Amino acid sequence: MWRTFVFISLTLLVVTCGAAQLPACSDRAAYISQPWIDPALACLEEVINDPSVGELGFAALAVAPDETLYAARPYTGEVIALTDTNGDLLPDAPQVVASGLTLPSGLAYHDGALYIVGGQHIYRLIGTELETLVEDVPAGGGFWTGGIAVSDRIYVSTGASCDACVPEDSRRGAILSYALDGSDEQVIATGLRAPADVAFWHDELYTVDSARDDLFATSDLDELNHVTPGANFGFPNCAGNQPDLGDCGGSTAPVLTFPTASTPLGLAAYTSDTLPLLTDSLLVVLNGSYNQLELRGYLLVAVRFDDNAMRYDGIMPAQSSTDVERFTVDQMNYRGSGFFPQRPLDVAVSERGWVYISISGGRIIAMRPK
Repeated sequence: MWRTFVFISLTLLVVTCGAAQLPACSDRAAYISQPWIDPALACLEEVINDPSVGELGFAALAVAPDETLYAARPYTGEVIALTDTNGDLLPDAPQVVASGLTLPSGLAYHDGALYIVGGQHIYRLIGTELETLVEDVPAGGGFWTGGIAVSDRIYVSTGASCDACVPEDSRRGAILSYALDGSDEQVIATGLRAPADVAFWHDELYTVDSARDDLFATSDLDELNHVTPGANFGFPNCAGNQPDLGDCGGSTAPVLTFPTASTPLGLAAYTSDTLPLLTDSLLVVLNGSYNQLELRGYLLVAVRFDDNAMRYDGIMPAQSSTDVERFTVDQMNYRGSGFFPQRPLDVAVSERGWVYISISGGRIIAMRPK
């Protein structure tokens, strides 16, 4: 009995501490093959798939150091926590840990606390204690309050009040900053339309934005922006820093652009060596185009520096690596190898270097070591 106990304990220790000792992908009960990724990248597994929770049943994500996975449910005003209860090291068994929230749209875990932003509110959850830090984040009409990032201060992105107008409140379409107790509001950057998320990468703050609805025919206007104090990114007169669309007025240029209407939503820095093909990248969720025959987005991409410039590569779905058949992202989505007709919503990275992606329709998937 004692020997059996020692063997089991050592086995669990190896599996827990040595990511390379996880079972082969095909031997894992939660293994899935779609959306398609490069087989050399990671093992793709299903965390949860529950259509009964609705389109945004699992939206914004965050992971605590103990590997608890948090997910926001905007329409029910809840945040749930998923922990591993069956020993496969994947979070499962969702439990509501916060309720009565206003459209929770962004999550960030920092120094023992889960920070939540939604509507006009910023909340902080420590254990089972929920505290409201801010009650007057500018919101209502137009675009939702976006994401949240926390370091020495709290950083929140706010949506503009309409698709193509100058907001009456300068705090709309902006990046706001607060002290950790919710005091000392500061406007850090302006001129944004729908900054859906914020994240730190290389100790610098980044946000995303998407172009006006009437600009679908103009290419590459959705943005990745480096947030610096006083930056103005040009909304509504300048999209993608293209002067022919209007007077840019000296606005701050994006550091990278994505296809117009690809709709960047989620951001997460990947600094781990666990999945080497992702190391030192910024993961960006491209939620996808709406009401168009041409599909744009429906992708998880990895942004990297290359010769002091930025570029991005499609991670999920990834193009086929064979020379016989290479499908475009559109073709892969239509063939059932991508996210379509569902949409990726957010991405989060754990301290182990495991990647979680939320998908519309009540689904969360994970990329873990092979």
